Amino acid sequence: MNALIAERLVMASSAEGGLRLGPEIQSLAAAGRINMAELIRPVLVDLSSKTEETVDLAAFREDHMVFVDQVIGSHRLRTVSAVGEVFPMTTTANGKAALSLFEDDALVSIAAPELKATEDDPKPLSEFMREIEDIRQTGIGWDLNEHTDGISAAGFAFRDPMDQIYAVSIPVPSHRFTRLKSTLAELLLQARKSILQLL
Repeated sequence: MNALIAERLVMASSAEGGLRLGPEIQSLAAAGRINMAELIRPVLVDLSSKTEETVDLAAFREDHMVFVDQVIGSHRLRTVSAVGEVFPMTTTANGKAALSLFEDDALVSIAAPELKATEDDPKPLSEFMREIEDIRQTGIGWDLNEHTDGISAAGFAFRDPMDQIYAVSIPVPSHRFTRLKSTLAELLLQARKSILQLL
């Protein structure tokens, strides 16, 4: 115990005695944390190069997705969102893909309130759950003009070693999305395999 105290891994919790974790434990935890954006950026760059489209990396936070990195596509007409921007779960490719990694109870607790809050013609939960089951089978989530009219997207999600959920998605102006759809799915699955090999 004295050696742990000397290394600041534990410290006295009060004058009466007892121990608690010391400041060096937090430093060790921080050092072990993966910078996901930095780690997988080469995969995002490669994906953007192959598709000429924008590629986004988002992280799941509480009940929404937050964009944490982006590689902008080379097309003149392209989709761009700001890093730090917040996106919903049930109308985005990255959100749906992330939800597919949850057990059904947790999934419903996140998705049901968001679906009910949809102003125009909310999607029934049963229909949404069928869509999630399809994503679990194929590995790819779709947004077909759902979040933003005129923009469609495909994406996949994964868990890092710390059990944090991230998603990679490719948003595309809808007028060219249909002809790219199968190619995007194939390239995204290849990218997922590359990322999982890095983790």
